[in-house]
Amino acid sequence: MSQNIAPELDTSVSTAETILAAEDVTEDKPTFDFDKFGFEKSIVKSIRKEGFTTPTPIQDMSILSVMAGVDLMGIAQTGSGKTAAFSLPTMNKLLHDYKQPEHNKPKVLIIAPTRELVMQIGKFIDTFSRGTPIKSLVVAGGQPYQPQIRKLKYGVDILIATPGRLIDHMGSGTVKLDDCQTFILDEADRMLDMGFIDEVKEMQAALNEDHQTVMFSATMNAKVRKLSGELLKDPEYVEQQRKTMVADTVTHKLMNVRRKNKADLLIKLLNDQTVDKALVFARTKLGADHLCGLLKEAFRETPIRVDAIHGDKKQRTREKILLNFRKGRTKVLVATDVAARGIDVDGISHVINYELPIEAENYVHRVGRTGRAGQSGLAISFCDPSDVRLLKEIERLIKLSIEVDADHKYHFDISEMREFKKGGKGKFTRNRSQGRFSDKRGEKRSDFKKTDRNSRRPERTESKRSEFKKSNSNRSEYKRPEHKRSENKRPEHKRPNFQKSLLKKPEGKRYEPWLDTQGFDDDPVLQKLRNKPTAKKKKSSGDAVTVKPKKKEMVKGKQSKNRDRFDVKKKSGKSNGKTKQTGGHKAFSPKRKTLKPTRAA
Repeated sequence: MSQNIAPELDTSVSTAETILAAEDVTEDKPTFDFDKFGFEKSIVKSIRKEGFTTPTPIQDMSILSVMAGVDLMGIAQTGSGKTAAFSLPTMNKLLHDYKQPEHNKPKVLIIAPTRELVMQIGKFIDTFSRGTPIKSLVVAGGQPYQPQIRKLKYGVDILIATPGRLIDHMGSGTVKLDDCQTFILDEADRMLDMGFIDEVKEMQAALNEDHQTVMFSATMNAKVRKLSGELLKDPEYVEQQRKTMVADTVTHKLMNVRRKNKADLLIKLLNDQTVDKALVFARTKLGADHLCGLLKEAFRETPIRVDAIHGDKKQRTREKILLNFRKGRTKVLVATDVAARGIDVDGISHVINYELPIEAENYVHRVGRTGRAGQSGLAISFCDPSDVRLLKEIERLIKLSIEVDADHKYHFDISEMREFKKGGKGKFTRNRSQGRFSDKRGEKRSDFKKTDRNSRRPERTESKRSEFKKSNSNRSEYKRPEHKRSENKRPEHKRPNFQKSLLKKPEGKRYEPWLDTQGFDDDPVLQKLRNKPTAKKKKSSGDAVTVKPKKKEMVKGKQSKNRDRFDVKKKSGKSNGKTKQTGGHKAFSPKRKTLKPTRAA
């Protein structure tokens, strides 16, 4: 009995140990699952070095299809690991049969809508291609052309570019897509919203027929579906299953606040110690700069550093701002929607929508900057009365009702505001059908009898109307007497115009000084008016004698001092008796020499 028990006890212990071992295996099993994809050793080494162990759902569904070389359309939310889903299998394909790239002919082309997103993809590829011969280059606006042209001339395997700068290089011949094997479009929905559809089609036309096209997007709207039908050939569609459009790690809050109180509420929120890194979104570039100035002024005497980033800033400045924000030197960063796609910064604890986006899809990309890699994040949205319609569109898109936080002094009840519709005006609860005759209880205009006008004026009753008619009955009998027209009155067309006659001044006697000349015969002014030569007085005593002025004679070889400068004779010597009319100005003759008067012998 004892021998049998012992074995039985031994077997029971061994069974328990095996169960515990199995549980340990399930709990502490090796989480590195990238080995199943068959990556090259150098890529696996880089993945381990960066600390990645388990692929995300979108990576698990996409990597094998991209490695097989088929066209792919992937739908996944922001922060789900789409960059690794197309970058890792693409690099593995290049390493399988690696050949040196030709001049100006990249093998892989990756397109992204913004500079920040392009820089992020380029940094990811540089990190995971260490120890491999793969060469990559980032081509974006705001950077000098010459370094890009030089690197393209040496040859690159992977070219990551924005559409605008790439079209410039294609036009100058520094980029040729003849040998491009893989064409990847990241954030395709945002690219279409920014109006890059023509550039994308131009790139597609420059590629060879046997290339592979891969598209990734956060949303699948009608534009993206149409573009995928034009670019992809027999594609595979993969979509990450999700309950909502946004990650589950993000907590959403709504604060009803009027526009004039938004800045004060934002300053109060940013003073909270739980805010490690805050990303504040504004709609416009000017609004972002203005808000950044307000926050800098508010936190001038505090260690909180504030900065703004948008499309008008230079590329070097934007990179420096992002670097300071990534390293924690800047605590608050004010940004626009264009910069939202490229901000991949760890540790963003708060995303604050100072102004709600016009397009509901941008809300998904905004709040996707927090709650990344399994970390928790908080998304706070300010809603003023004019944003009610935008809020409803956002809630309809994300399929989630955002909780209202009323724990602040600027809160107001949104139920008091009328539901905004397209083309609606006003903010109040009064219905459009209520007229100005409705009472305080909200009685509609239709409740009044249209036929009875007296019902609108209860103070005027029938008895008062009858009394009023009796008191004024004599007034209707009175007739104004007609004035008889005078028989001697002139007809209307012969009546004088009194208004014109009043405007005319009475003509007085004109003053003509030359008529009354008695005693003023020697006045030179009067003589000039009469066109008579003036009289000169002799030095000797006596009456004035009228002396006619002598005619000026021109002596041959001489010129009179009192020569009339307005009568200039021709230099030819043959005078025809005519004088040159110069309009009262001296004739211009630069070669004429002035003649000095000669003394008489």
